[in-house]
Amino acid sequence: MKALPRAVVVLGAIVFALAAGAQSKPDPWRFSASVSYYDVPNSQDFWNPIFTADHGRLHLEARHNYVSIDTSSLWAGVNFLGEEKNGFAATLLFGYVVGSVEGFGAGYALSFNRAWFSLSSQGEYIWDWQNEQGDSLYSWTELTGSPADWCRLGLVLQTTNNYGTSDDLQPGAVAAFSYKRYAWEVDVLDPLRDDTTFILSFTVTF
Repeated sequence: MKALPRAVVVLGAIVFALAAGAQSKPDPWRFSASVSYYDVPNSQDFWNPIFTADHGRLHLEARHNYVSIDTSSLWAGVNFLGEEKNGFAATLLFGYVVGSVEGFGAGYALSFNRAWFSLSSQGEYIWDWQNEQGDSLYSWTELTGSPADWCRLGLVLQTTNNYGTSDDLQPGAVAAFSYKRYAWEVDVLDPLRDDTTFILSFTVTF
């Protein structure tokens, strides 16, 4: 194992240990399950299920077809929450990847919410043990406004080389709707090009 990947693993273990020791009071578990359908031009369409569990500062996550098609990943991380009035949250993640890509990754999730405005971003870098050229960078960033409590509309920017598109950088539009514990989202990437990507997502929290 190279020096940088080894350092990432060690750093992750230290951060998790500090987070576990920082728990001052019991927090309830929070769960979410989501599934997204990707309609991708010039490539295989696929489903992307994700399951998350949060308990205080501890964050656990399982993903399939997220890093790459026919690839699963398990993630553990630390939730760093800013002051509630500022609406800021951040999570640091480390994961193990198995499937068409095998290795591990480091990632993040950031969000900022203030009144009707919302900015969120998540990303990861994957080190492929079998093929150095298989290393990949992925990010997803949304900038949205809420004309109503149950609706978000705005822009999205995806950076990916996980499937065949004409450009690794894909801008687009997002429309999201929610009702109680349920949320639906529609994303249209590269809407002005012939190779437009459509993503339909459904999420339930409990």
